Amino acid sequence: MKHHGTDNAIPEPKQDPRYLTSVERGFRVIDALSTSPDPLSLTEISRKTGLAVPTLQRLVSTLVEAGYAEREPNSKRYRLTIKTVDLLFAYLSRNQFAERAWPHLVKLKESLGVGVSLSIPLDRSMIYVHRLPGYAGNFENTLPGKKIPMHLSASGRCILSQRPQPEVEAYLATADLTALTPWSLTDPGQIIDEINLCRARGYALVKQESSPGLMALACPVMRETQVVAGVSAHAPMAGSDENGFVEKTLLPVVSVSRALGSG
Repeated sequence: MKHHGTDNAIPEPKQDPRYLTSVERGFRVIDALSTSPDPLSLTEISRKTGLAVPTLQRLVSTLVEAGYAEREPNSKRYRLTIKTVDLLFAYLSRNQFAERAWPHLVKLKESLGVGVSLSIPLDRSMIYVHRLPGYAGNFENTLPGKKIPMHLSASGRCILSQRPQPEVEAYLATADLTALTPWSLTDPGQIIDEINLCRARGYALVKQESSPGLMALACPVMRETQVVAGVSAHAPMAGSDENGFVEKTLLPVVSVSRALGSG
């Protein structure tokens, strides 16, 4: 079952006279390129952004000249360049929350012997700020900056569990519920059941819904009444016992999430 969201809809015009539509459109192109595993043609970028191809020709050419995008050799497809890594470094190196979380996550990884991560909400997604792998696995799963739909992420379900039920239902009514793996929940009722379970027990457990072969347990990081992030532990499904994994990781993850919320 797939619900078509409004992520790629053309935003409403801003009333602020200082608002530059051309800049906003440029960032929409960067967002489209950043969420695609493969280089994109102008037609594909148009489908993702809602922008006309003639407009994209100018925008993409500008991004290429600025060094943030490049044309794939011998094709008419585009991808981001290494220059965009500067943006991630600039954020992480200057963000006090990310800096304060790092030693807690290192200690958590060393004590548990599994992968751990910190992710924060952005619109309808969770973005990994720190990822410390505890095992050999998918290279992509070790990288910060990756986005996962909130409803398929253990940390994301922690975020949703702290929101009023009508807000959760509104999110699911407009979200793109396309499966990422054969195990991804796509039925809104089942997802709501999992969010309610997280709300009741204080943690979320997700098995193979965003990454095949991976199990994740997450707890919310609360600042007073607001949830600002999620701390999670990850382990391969193969050779892992679900109950044993929860028993091993829950209290340490809760401890770190509380420590990060108290600062």
